[in-house]
Amino acid sequence: MHISRLELENIKSHASSTFEFAKGTTAITGENGAGKTTIIEAIAWALFDLLEYKKEDFVRRGEKKGWVKVTFESGLDEREYTVYRDTGAGYYVTDPRLQTRIAEKKEEVFRFLWQHLGLEPGTDLRSLFRQAIGVPQGTFTAIFLEGATERKVAFDRLLKVEEYRQAAEKLRETSRYLDSQVTGVREGIARAEGELARSEIVATDNKALAANNRELAAEIEILTSDLAKLRSSVAALDERERSIVGLKTVFERSSSELERSQLVFRQLEQSVENAAAAAAKAAAAKPLADRHVEILGHLREFERERIERDRLRNELAATDAAIVNVRADSKRLVEGLTAAENAHSEIAKLRPKAVEQDGIEVEVRHLREAVAAARAAKAQITSLDDKLTRMRDGYKATSELLKESEARSVAATGLVKLEEQNTKLLYDIAASRAALERDERFQQEIKSGLCPILSEKCLNLKEGETLESFVSGQFVELRSRIASLETDLVTVGTSLRAARDAAGHLTTVETHRRRIAELTEEGKRLNAEKIELDKLADALEKSESDLAAAEARLAKLDDPRTRIKFLEVDAGREREICESLSKIESNLERLENDRNITVEKLESYRNLDTQWTAFSAERDSTADAHRTYIANEAESAALAERREQLDKANAELALITQRSADAETQLTSASASYNGELHLSQRAELLQAERRHAQSAATLEASKHREEQLAAELKRFAEIRRSLAAEFKEKERLEKVAEATAFIRDTLKEAAPRVARNYVFHVSLEANLLFREITGNAERTLRWCEDYAIMLEEDGYARPFQSLSGGEQMAAALSVRLALLKQLTDIRIAFFDEPTTNMDTERRENLAMQISRITHFDQLFVISHDETFDSYVDNVVSVG
Repeated sequence: MHISRLELENIKSHASSTFEFAKGTTAITGENGAGKTTIIEAIAWALFDLLEYKKEDFVRRGEKKGWVKVTFESGLDEREYTVYRDTGAGYYVTDPRLQTRIAEKKEEVFRFLWQHLGLEPGTDLRSLFRQAIGVPQGTFTAIFLEGATERKVAFDRLLKVEEYRQAAEKLRETSRYLDSQVTGVREGIARAEGELARSEIVATDNKALAANNRELAAEIEILTSDLAKLRSSVAALDERERSIVGLKTVFERSSSELERSQLVFRQLEQSVENAAAAAAKAAAAKPLADRHVEILGHLREFERERIERDRLRNELAATDAAIVNVRADSKRLVEGLTAAENAHSEIAKLRPKAVEQDGIEVEVRHLREAVAAARAAKAQITSLDDKLTRMRDGYKATSELLKESEARSVAATGLVKLEEQNTKLLYDIAASRAALERDERFQQEIKSGLCPILSEKCLNLKEGETLESFVSGQFVELRSRIASLETDLVTVGTSLRAARDAAGHLTTVETHRRRIAELTEEGKRLNAEKIELDKLADALEKSESDLAAAEARLAKLDDPRTRIKFLEVDAGREREICESLSKIESNLERLENDRNITVEKLESYRNLDTQWTAFSAERDSTADAHRTYIANEAESAALAERREQLDKANAELALITQRSADAETQLTSASASYNGELHLSQRAELLQAERRHAQSAATLEASKHREEQLAAELKRFAEIRRSLAAEFKEKERLEKVAEATAFIRDTLKEAAPRVARNYVFHVSLEANLLFREITGNAERTLRWCEDYAIMLEEDGYARPFQSLSGGEQMAAALSVRLALLKQLTDIRIAFFDEPTTNMDTERRENLAMQISRITHFDQLFVISHDETFDSYVDNVVSVG
């Protein structure tokens, strides 16, 4: 595959950018901060889900949303696809030819990328990019300089070694589940066998119940026959008893009706006597009662006249009260008119004082503003003094730090030279130790004093000198050389650490200088501001004294302007008061006319109280006669009707007396042919027979139910026997599956280190080929060890990664990372972000030449802020 196009919208420093990429090696150049690294970050985010910081920081400042589009040609079907991702939730893949989305959301996009990037499903895309495809800026060799533990964590994840361990661990739950299933089946078999142990007892009980049920059925048939005979006899006696009870009821009802008729007849006799007496009383009281009704009519008319008289009296009292109020209002208005006239003269006297008050108030307002400004200036002066003091302290401290940084940064001038000396000493020590080991092995071979090759005494030795003594002399020389080199290495290492520390202070010198310039400029500005504020603060005392004098003059005037406002209110009411006085005089005249009319009307009711008293006395004297008439009038009117009701009651009483005698005769005749004791004995015998029959039927029903239960249990036992065979088969199957699961789990545990060794072996072979291709030296061998460390073998001895030069470390790390890509994936793309950081010109040229020698890759991207790579690459893309 290869990436053909990248589009950025509102991503970091890119407002809207599009980049076209061709196959081969591409250099992406530009000034610092132009957005070169953003290109790698955008591709990593879209294709490998890697973003080292928050999405909000990835968006261009001031924008709400940004997006990335990466178009690449798939190595699977050689078609172009575009991956779109934005800082919201948008993430999908489109086919530009078909103009359709073929994958949406993260899960679908990941499955698509695994397939078209040639990766195994589940590959950690982030780790793959971070450790092999696009190592972050400044960390290309960092992981190989870490300890074995850190290297193992990083590369185990990349090589998926940990997945074998995780798979074995996940199978632990499967194994436990299978064990629990086997245990469950075994428990089921044990329960079934325990239940089947009762099957013979249940069969015996079932046979016994069947025989008992047949006996109970025969007994119930006999009881049913006897019960039918008893029911027939009792039914005949019940019918005779019901007939007697009916005749008795008729007799009792006739007796009750006879008693009621006799009572009604007596009550009617009494009511006729009472009506005759009431008629005599009503006739005697009627004349006085009629006079009483006439008097009540006169009194109602007098009551209406009295109400009218009282209304007129109330009107007269209200008119008198209104006249009093109107006269009081007239007096008050006359006094208000006098006050209004006095207000006009008082206002004329206060006008000059009000003008003087306005002038003094303006003066007071200006003086208060001046005092407030002076006080604020005084407070600001105090704050400025504190701030100037802090700035002087800061200036002094920064000056001391600047002197210290300048003194310590002097040692950084020899940093490059010391690093070269340190590398050379490490190389010489490693070479000397390799020579010492070689001589020691040689000494073991020549203990006999003969040459190990010719098996003869060496002719090049001096007289009396042996091979062993010759080699021992070489040992002394090599050991002394190694000790001298190690001493020099310690000295150079101390100087190198001091130089590196001094290099760190170089950046702080310029910072301190800028800070001193800023403090100087700020101090000048604050001093000028303080001079202006001092001028304002000096006028504070005079302004305060002038303000006190002005306020005293103002208080002495006693606010004439406010007094004028109140007096103007009184003077303004003069016209209103005059109009009110005119209205009051007309109202007073109208009220006096109304009073005279009311007095004339009251004269017609002068004799009303005398007439009311005379008629009231006559009403009271005729009240008893009227009440007697009213009480007896209704009773006397019902006399004729009650005599007619008495005649009807007498005839009805004779008829009911005859019916009662006939009912008594019939009851006596029927009771003679009925035997009550026989009826009770047969009814008790029937009840006992019904109980025995019901008891036998219930016993039979319960016994049949129990028989059905036992039959169902026997049927269940038969089903258990059939299912038991299936349980044994299931137990055997689960035990075989559990055994296979345990075998797979043990195999996965053992596979993890073997897979890792296999990966390391093949990656090491590929890395060695790439290293020789990059360096152009076939005499050296690069080896990637099982602890993920890099070793370089040369002239028979191995050098660790830490002892390699900067260029050798970069070439070795580059070879291993590219070999990982070739072995683990079908991806033939790699990114190098500022690989020449901290390199001099010669080393940058060497690295550019080495990268240009890399083959078998579709695309290589090199990001650099200089033009070193321009002459060694196939394409150049400038940013900014």
